[in-house]
Amino acid sequence: MSSRDALIVFLSQEGDGPPRWMRVVDGALTQAGEGANWLAACGLAALPDAARVMIVPPAAQVALHWIAHPDLPVRQGRAAARLAVLAGGIALSDQLFAVTDENDDPARPHVVALTARTDMQQWLLWAQHHGLDPDLIVPAPLLLPQPESGFARGVIGDGVVLRGVDMALSGDMALPVLIGDAAVADVQTGVIEGRAIAALDAPPIDLRQGDFAKRVRRAIDQRALGRIAVWSGLILLVGLLVSLVGIGKNHAEASRLDTQSLMLAQQVLPGASDAAQALGEMEGQLAARGAGGRAFTAPVAAVMAAMQDAPGVALTSLSRDPDGMLRATLAAAKADDINAVLLALQAAGFTITATPSQDAGGRTLADITVRS
Repeated sequence: MSSRDALIVFLSQEGDGPPRWMRVVDGALTQAGEGANWLAACGLAALPDAARVMIVPPAAQVALHWIAHPDLPVRQGRAAARLAVLAGGIALSDQLFAVTDENDDPARPHVVALTARTDMQQWLLWAQHHGLDPDLIVPAPLLLPQPESGFARGVIGDGVVLRGVDMALSGDMALPVLIGDAAVADVQTGVIEGRAIAALDAPPIDLRQGDFAKRVRRAIDQRALGRIAVWSGLILLVGLLVSLVGIGKNHAEASRLDTQSLMLAQQVLPGASDAAQALGEMEGQLAARGAGGRAFTAPVAAVMAAMQDAPGVALTSLSRDPDGMLRATLAAAKADDINAVLLALQAAGFTITATPSQDAGGRTLADITVRS
């Protein structure tokens, strides 16, 4: 948003009175009027999206304080000034809202604007009701130049405002007891208008901050989204290529191993034409000789099945000889329990041998061999 295109609205001192407004284009005042008909008066259906909106509330509703802390660093002095104004307010501090200027000179006093939170809410609701979302809320007295002495006086909106060296008053508060015999210099309307336009870019104090800061909707950068999409696509493409290269390498390695395995298998099985066929035929030959994986799993399964009907029998060791014969050691409290297992193995068609013995605890042991 830019001051090249802006709307400045001066709220009425009367509360429900019509506001006054200024339309700024290219940094210059182009139109002004009274009431809320600025769009119709300017021939617009809506303000441009880039237009800057500034609200100037009545001077009587924003109190200005000048507080100096030359012995403190600037930031600490600024914070101390704000807290002092809140603590000295008529209402409770949680009902007040205070904002400090951006003065960086510790020798100069900090200007603190104090207003009620309800007034801030009311101004923002009024603006929303009239289709505005103000970027700035600037106290009216600060649109007057600061005098070296005495008071500067001017008409802002529909009311008279006075600004002194360390004091700001609305016209109805300019009592003799406060003014005394100080000189009062009138400020021309053009000067006030120029300072209002300048405040669009460099506000002396902006009340639109803290709890009342404007929520900015971040515009979507289409170019950035395009770059993100391109880079995401490139990353996915690279990942796909890496996966395809890995799959290709694994496939080539598997083919090489299959070829090498088939060449070794053909030394025993000359008629084998592929690795799967060679594996099946070799398993069959090993099984016929009592070797191979099948010669081990079948006897083990038979032993386990026979032990299910003899819960008192425990298997203490299990091994397999190079020739494929299964060796196991069975233990039980009674020899009859082991005999039941041996009979079950024989009934299943297995050839067994058994050598009985006893362990140190008195249990009966049987070292058995099992062959298909």
